[in-house]
Formats: sequence, C-alpha cells, structure tokens
Amino acid sequence: MSKILLTFLVSMLLIFSSSANAKENEDSLPLRGINFVGPGFASSEIPGKLNVNYVFPSNEDIKTYADFGMEIIRLSFLWERLQPELNGPFNQDYLQNIIKVVNEADKYGVYVLLDVHNYGKYKDALIGSKAVPQQDYADMWFKLATYFKDHDNAMFGLMNEPYKHSPKEWFPLAQAGLSAIREGGAKQKILVPSTYWSSAAKFTRESGGFSNAELLKNINDPENNFVYELHIYFDKDSSGTHNNCPGGEEIGIKRLEAVTKWLKDNNHQALLGEFGVSEDETCLKVLDKTLAYMDENKEAWFGWTYWGASPWFGDYMFNVYPPDTDKFPQAAILKKYIQKK
Repeated sequence: MSKILLTFLVSMLLIFSSSANAKENEDSLPLRGINFVGPGFASSEIPGKLNVNYVFPSNEDIKTYADFGMEIIRLSFLWERLQPELNGPFNQDYLQNIIKVVNEADKYGVYVLLDVHNYGKYKDALIGSKAVPQQDYADMWFKLATYFKDHDNAMFGLMNEPYKHSPKEWFPLAQAGLSAIREGGAKQKILVPSTYWSSAAKFTRESGGFSNAELLKNINDPENNFVYELHIYFDKDSSGTHNNCPGGEEIGIKRLEAVTKWLKDNNHQALLGEFGVSEDETCLKVLDKTLAYMDENKEAWFGWTYWGASPWFGDYMFNVYPPDTDKFPQAAILKKYIQKK
C-alpha cells in the first residue's frame, strides 16, 4: 500500500470517527420540546370527529415550534380512537394523521413521542383487568411498532400517567408493552412511565411494599434504549390545576432532587414529559430555576416537553400557543433554555 493511499485512508477514518462521535454526542444531549395535546381531546367522545372533537397539529404548527427551537413533540392520542376494538385493526384515518405528524416533524429533524394518553385504561377499564388483559395492551403496541419501526424520529411513550395501578401491578404491564414494541421490530427510544400520575416526586417513595424506582429499574430492553418518563407540577397538590406555586421558588428543585439522585446513582435517565406554569410571578421563577437545575444535571435528564400547546386551549393558564415570547412569559423562559443548549 502506498504511503499516499495509507494517509488518505487514515484521514477518512478520522473524519468518519469524528462524525460518528458528533452524532453520538448530539443524540446524548437533552431534548427540549412541547406537548401537542389536540388528538387526545374530548375523551368522552369516541370516536369523535376530526376538527370538531379533536385536532391534530398542522404543518404550520410543527414548523413554528421547530423554528422556535423545539426538538421533540409529545403527541397525545387516544387508544380507543386508534384501535376501536381490542385486538382489532387500527382506524386508518386516525393512524394516517399520526403518521403525517411524524413525517412532517422529520423534515425539521424533530422527534415525535407517541403518547398513548389513556391513564392506564381502555374504555374506563384498567389494563391488566379481565376486560383489558395484558396481551391486548401488548397487541396494540406490537401493531403500532410495525407501523413506525422505520421512522427514525419516532419514540414510544408506553402510557400517560397510569394512576390506579400499584408499582407491583404496573411493572409487568410496562415490560409487556416494551417487549411488544421490540417484537414488532422497532428499535427506537421507549419512554417508561411510573404510576401515581408519573409523579417525579413520588418515584422513589414506597407504597404497597414497593416504589416505582425499585421495580422499574428491572425493566429489560434488548436494545438498551429506554428512559423513564416523569411529570411534575408546582401547585400545592402537584395536580397542575392551580395557578399559584405556594411552595416557593425552589419547589421544583425539591420535587426533583430525590429522583435526580436516583437516576444518577443507577445510571439512568428520564424525560420530564409534563410540567407547566401560569403567569404568576413566583411560578415563573419556579420554572426558571427548575430548568436551570435540570441543565445542571444533564446526565440524569434526557430532556423535557412543556405542557402544553393547542389552538383550542384558548386562555388555559399553561398554554404557549403560539410560542410568542412577548405574549407568553413562559415561552420566554423556555426559549432561554433552548438557546443555552
């Protein structure tokens, strides 16, 4: 081999290695994003009518938030609309609207987290009950994975806020959902939620003999490509239904400290999938300090998706639609941390 050719090959190898490392570093950076909740509206109206009972984000919406700097969309949708009967085929109109969002987001390099926004239930029956056996839940995920296995920008959120299951009841269901996705051929990121409304503050607390942390650390993923999904709100009961933050400016940090330590100690990460504040002065300071705390603990936090955005939200106190930093002070704070990345 000539010296010139050897030098060329070494140079190309270094370039390739540098590019690969850059991509790896890019993927490891925390993602900032938004919740688009419209497809999950009017859960009492099943199947409901598009643009009457529920709405999908438009192409313009996706571009607007991508231009704002959002890198991930958490897209809420209803299992009952997607799969009208357990083990049955998907509603193709509803599915195609989800696919359209994923494809449009991909044009801007934006990920879409497919969020089954069902609170651990199907038609008001708990997953794992006789009415909704574990295998029916797995069936839905197997089928959904087959549709999205080739969409590199898709991620899978196993379930929004399962709140009636104990950690012991939820763990095998979460594992079944994850396993079904892998059996469906999808290798992308999976978001594993905890019980008790996916509360970040309660993740490490024991209840019924076990904590979510104790059991969910045993999740087995052959791709080793999952993170946990946790939620946090800053009002007195952590419900996100009050417009004030009586715990003071550090309340967000206090509610994240235990789980942040656990994530670091166990070499795991989580996405903060929901959080939001009103325009209350203290709450805005809470938002700022919470995002700063997550920035300081990047090794624990895969990223965040703010709740939320929709043209149908109107004057809802957490709404940042459109992401106008002059109109919404919350958007200005979010932008601050997007620019810091």
